[in-house]
Amino acid sequence: MPQHAMRHPRVLTCLEIVRDPSEPSHRSAIRSIALFTVTRCRDDGPRFKVDHRAFDRYANRSEILEGIAARIPSDTTLIAKASPIDAQALRQAQSGDPLTPSDLQLIQRLRGDLDILPLQCRSSALDETAAAYAIRRAGPGASITAQARRAPDETVCVWLTFLWSVCRRTDRTMLGSAWEAWRAIENARPVGF
Repeated sequence: MPQHAMRHPRVLTCLEIVRDPSEPSHRSAIRSIALFTVTRCRDDGPRFKVDHRAFDRYANRSEILEGIAARIPSDTTLIAKASPIDAQALRQAQSGDPLTPSDLQLIQRLRGDLDILPLQCRSSALDETAAAYAIRRAGPGASITAQARRAPDETVCVWLTFLWSVCRRTDRTMLGSAWEAWRAIENARPVGF
């Protein structure tokens, strides 16, 4: 727990982007996105929303990112796992070529009202959170399809890790309990065919 815990933002969205690293660079490697939004409401308590989309290999990266930007509520804090600098980016930097902007940088350009927090998250920390809340994550070496299917679970796992490692105790207790109640209701809904 940090020495100076922060208050949970009024509106927070967690973003997960699933990429297919085997795609050629001229195509978008984005296969799926998930957004998990937490809104703190004074009168009604917190609200939770999941938005999950899948894309084929012909989907345009800029259109996908524009769609993400359009789905995020105004004046939101956006959290996402910080992507490690890949080998191609390192080669670009070493050769003096400008780095290709990250997805989060492009979203920031589209939405200047967002407060974006890229999080350094160890997989082991997310595994601990997933175990504590019985959340299923795509395991190491999972297929792109399995990662895409589990993207909403990954956003919740990142949010809960953020909640427990950064936020105040009162926020952790209230929001964590409210999310568990919401999850129970969501799980009880009949599956539509």
